[in-house]
Amino acid sequence: MKQRGQIIVAILILLDLSLLTHQQCLKRQATMRSIIRGKYKNALHISNGALISSKNEDVFVQRNSGSCLRDTIYEVNSSTGFMYCMQGFSISLKLRQKCELNTLKLWIWDRDNRFQTFQAYVKVGNMETKIYETNIAQSVVTIIFPDQFVEEFRIYNVAGNTYNQGLHLIKVEAYYKLQTNLLQ
Repeated sequence: MKQRGQIIVAILILLDLSLLTHQQCLKRQATMRSIIRGKYKNALHISNGALISSKNEDVFVQRNSGSCLRDTIYEVNSSTGFMYCMQGFSISLKLRQKCELNTLKLWIWDRDNRFQTFQAYVKVGNMETKIYETNIAQSVVTIIFPDQFVEEFRIYNVAGNTYNQGLHLIKVEAYYKLQTNLLQ
């Protein structure tokens, strides 16, 4: 009887060690996912090393205060606080490292009633995939796309807007958004 009790205690200790090891693996896996997903923060922020790789084709109004990667207090008017590219050109936004993302948020010109026409692409290596196309974009556009690794985003100005030929960006963000499915 005493031996039987010792065997049960030994089995319980082994099960507890197994569960503890499994929990540590899950914690390590969650940490690695967080790193791959840019720690669930904005991967297109200037402090995270993001670059505007099309900078020679684009126009920055008021130099760096026109960068769509900044995170300062926004002063936006007809002469400051945005960047743009002309019809047929793109604004290309390169991440510091490849990240798994699923959300791109664009704050486009919203100081009047114009509609922007553009396409959004995700680039990994030599492969580019269209994730969005519109001719009625206004204000803040949130683009949700399938989870995928991203090295660069390209926002292509198809036909300008209803006021002029430019595609005007005030702010961009890209991140991995956890999807929650609520049962109703």
